[in-house]
Amino acid sequence: MKTPFKAAFTLAALALSFAGLKPAHAATEVVASLPELAAIAKAVGGSNVTVYSIAKPEQDYHNIEPRPSDVARIARADLVVRSGLSLDMWMDSLINAASNAKLNRGGSGYVDASANIPRIEVPQGSITGAAGDVHAEGNPHYYYDPIYAKRIAQNIVKGLIHVDAKNADDYRANYVAFNASIDQKMTGWRAALGPFAGKSLVTYHRNYNYFLRRFGIRQYGTLEPKPGIPPSAAHISQLISQMKRDNVKAILVEKIYPRRFADLMGRQLGVTPQFGPFSVQTYTGAGYLSLIDALVASTKASLS
Repeated sequence: MKTPFKAAFTLAALALSFAGLKPAHAATEVVASLPELAAIAKAVGGSNVTVYSIAKPEQDYHNIEPRPSDVARIARADLVVRSGLSLDMWMDSLINAASNAKLNRGGSGYVDASANIPRIEVPQGSITGAAGDVHAEGNPHYYYDPIYAKRIAQNIVKGLIHVDAKNADDYRANYVAFNASIDQKMTGWRAALGPFAGKSLVTYHRNYNYFLRRFGIRQYGTLEPKPGIPPSAAHISQLISQMKRDNVKAILVEKIYPRRFADLMGRQLGVTPQFGPFSVQTYTGAGYLSLIDALVASTKASLS
């Protein structure tokens, strides 16, 4: 027997089948699992695409509950862009329910945004629940690294050209422009964070680690005792003691998480915690650049 949720998925897909075919001149429809991927897809797709993100800004991407209405988006999509590295496994139920075979892994409309991106923190040996929410393929939050954003864009452009070859020149030109915008901004970002290379800070989760590595900043520890495990009094107390011992005073917490732990640590350490951005606010190339602008600013403030 189907559960109500699965039944709703099925009904949404069936309803779409009666919506008629898209006109030949319709924009290519791109569905991304995450807002950051949607923003980059729009940057390289331009006016030839519409973009939609299943996860919304400021949601914890590890714990997304897809809505039945999302299946309609997947069913009519020309291209799906997934984060990979087991972060968006919740996309599987949507794609299965939509019965859009080209969006399956390896299909003509499937893009793994993590392709050709070097991974960090790949666990060695067997993984058990005792380790927390550890991803077997490594840390999945590569999209905060602006240099890797260019590789994400390249992966998406390849997918767009595959499903919409007639606009290939536009996609390539947009890709060049997006890369140039990243390169231009990197000059200022490096100038802002260069003086802090080698410094250490703590975060709540390991979201920013690719970004921090890019700028030579060390993640000293996390408020989580293990990935996905909420902070405990014992862990926070131990972390404060270690930070005092090693003279680490920078606290940068992703703003979607509870701030009371960071505030407590700030009082104990005599510092002001900073709360960094988590998501793009608009699904555009400018939206992605603004995300990194905000992350650079909050990182600098935490270390100053």
